[in-house]
Amino acid sequence: MFDNYPNEILSMLVNSVPKYVKVENDLMNRIKSGELVIGAKVPTEMELCEAYSCSRQTIRKALDDLYRDGYIYRVQGLGTFVKDRQPQKQDFHDIVSCSSLIKSQNKLPSKKILFSGADDCPDNVAKKFNIENGSRVFKYVRIYYADGIPVIYCCSYFNLIEVPGLEAIDFSNRSIVEVLKSQYGIEMRCTERELKAVAADNKMAEYLDVPENFPLLRVSDLKAVFKGSEKIPIEYYIFDYATDRIKYFPDL
Repeated sequence: MFDNYPNEILSMLVNSVPKYVKVENDLMNRIKSGELVIGAKVPTEMELCEAYSCSRQTIRKALDDLYRDGYIYRVQGLGTFVKDRQPQKQDFHDIVSCSSLIKSQNKLPSKKILFSGADDCPDNVAKKFNIENGSRVFKYVRIYYADGIPVIYCCSYFNLIEVPGLEAIDFSNRSIVEVLKSQYGIEMRCTERELKAVAADNKMAEYLDVPENFPLLRVSDLKAVFKGSEKIPIEYYIFDYATDRIKYFPDL
């Protein structure tokens, strides 16, 4: 994919990657290659600080991400160890980020944001959110890549009545699932998931670098939180998966 990029542009792209991501990716590659075998003890934070010439905060962030994505586990008083991993399934009710899904299949995730901001709510989404047509929502459109190859096109709408201010957050290097948990105290559940086969139109073919009419898996859903018996809709999304490149695991 990058064969035609000038060296100086590639250098800029590499240098723009945060230090903790570089550490995380290096440790991930050492695990994938078998240099760090299943059950092996991961070097201590101080040892990693010296090895990568970085701060303890950077190392902790890298290890936290590896722990979250199932590469390592911790035993209190003993240390951190390499975990035996299986491809991560997307549970019908629980929320798994696209980055975590990609990492679980031993691929390096990245994303390109196509649109992020307030927009008029489409009529069909307004009906699902129980809001007036034309109300403002947060629209978030992005493409996820696995090892530099486009694999998932994502279009999400968020109910700004329930998550005010979400449209002002920069998600370039942040997971929206984590932001909703940490800043809004929201853990959503899938409520209306639908899977169907679709053919890539001209725009989708360009986004995912596939031929027109290429078969894609489209997954749509309404995510909500529950207060007692009350369902409060938060997000409606449509994701298109190039399943020849990334596996989708619905655990129904």
